[in-house]
Amino acid sequence: MQYWNKTFSIIYRAIRLTAGLALCQSTLASNLEESVSEATLMQQQGATSQAVILKSQDTTQKLLAEYQALNKELDQLKINQAHLQQTQTQQMLSMQSLQKQLNTVETTEKSIIPHLLSMIDWLDHFIAQDMPFHFKERQQRINYLKTSIVDPHTSLPERYRRVLEAYQIESEYGYTIEAYPKTINLTNSPLHVKLLRVGRIGLYFQSEDGQHNGYWNHKQGAWHNASTDPALDIEDEIKQGLLIAQKQRPHSLLSLPVIK
Repeated sequence: MQYWNKTFSIIYRAIRLTAGLALCQSTLASNLEESVSEATLMQQQGATSQAVILKSQDTTQKLLAEYQALNKELDQLKINQAHLQQTQTQQMLSMQSLQKQLNTVETTEKSIIPHLLSMIDWLDHFIAQDMPFHFKERQQRINYLKTSIVDPHTSLPERYRRVLEAYQIESEYGYTIEAYPKTINLTNSPLHVKLLRVGRIGLYFQSEDGQHNGYWNHKQGAWHNASTDPALDIEDEIKQGLLIAQKQRPHSLLSLPVIK
């Protein structure tokens, strides 16, 4: 009896141990599965967090790049603004200078215009009193000057230039020699001649047939026919002068009457 009790006790203890082991194994398996689940969840959460971190870094980099670009643009705008301010200041100075010049021009114009008008009037009177060569052309030049001087579309420097140009042309007549055809009135009849102008010293003529030779008598304001005056044998001298003026002879001394 004692033997069976002892045996039963051992078997009972073995059964309890087996049941305990089974329970432990079940608990361990449950804990292990739970641990695995937690690890998987943590891994997923870690991956999600890593993705969030990477996305946050990418966003940060983009924001940083945008910030740097804006700073660079701002610096450029500051430079442009400084340049514009300098340009505006220079433009203001230029405008002030131009205004002063305009004021000066207006003052100068008021004083120069009367002077130019006086110069034109004097030249007009001078041509009317001068020897009658190129009279129509010279008078047209005077009329042009009178029109230009009152033309508001003609600048003051241009008006001044035109007057000086007219004076220059008239001045050149004083030291040039020329020959050109002309019809003159001799004893109230027209005569086709060649005129010889020797500076402003004298104006001479010779008919196409060479029969009439003479000069402009400034005192009488008329042409004088030297062919009717035996004391004035100037036919050859006028012919020589015409050849010189036409560049067919070299310059030489001419013996011609000078009537003032």
